[in-house]
Amino acid sequence: MWVDEEEEAGARAGGTIGAVTESADIQLVRSAFESLAAGDFAAVERVFHPYAQWRGVEDGAWNCESRSAILDVMRRNFESGPGGRIEHVTEAGGRVIVGYRPDPGRLPERPLDDGLAYVVVSMSDGRIVELKGCRDRSAALAYVTEAG
Repeated sequence: MWVDEEEEAGARAGGTIGAVTESADIQLVRSAFESLAAGDFAAVERVFHPYAQWRGVEDGAWNCESRSAILDVMRRNFESGPGGRIEHVTEAGGRVIVGYRPDPGRLPERPLDDGLAYVVVSMSDGRIVELKGCRDRSAALAYVTEAG
């Protein structure tokens, strides 16, 4: 299950998060992760553009070149992991950088930066058009700068 650690910490402290207004892009990303955690693949499908791409940390045969390919991988991952907690969501250069901590025992086959996996999410017209796995936070920031 995906959990937003910042939101959970606010709830534990008895506070509310409502004072901070998030952009539509960040809200879309959070919604997509929540739908994925719940196994609501119809909702996940709606947020992806039909020609969306999912590129790994390193490009290769595992890259997904369509929404249907992305959903196939997400369904398989849902059955066996990885789940985790969103710890950082940052908007940069018109994209959203997500840092999540995989659940113990469900570590993805990808590099982690201090236990976090990073992905850059690109949107267009209210839909996700690209997911790009990054080795670490600095690589995510560099990707945003280079792609922007």
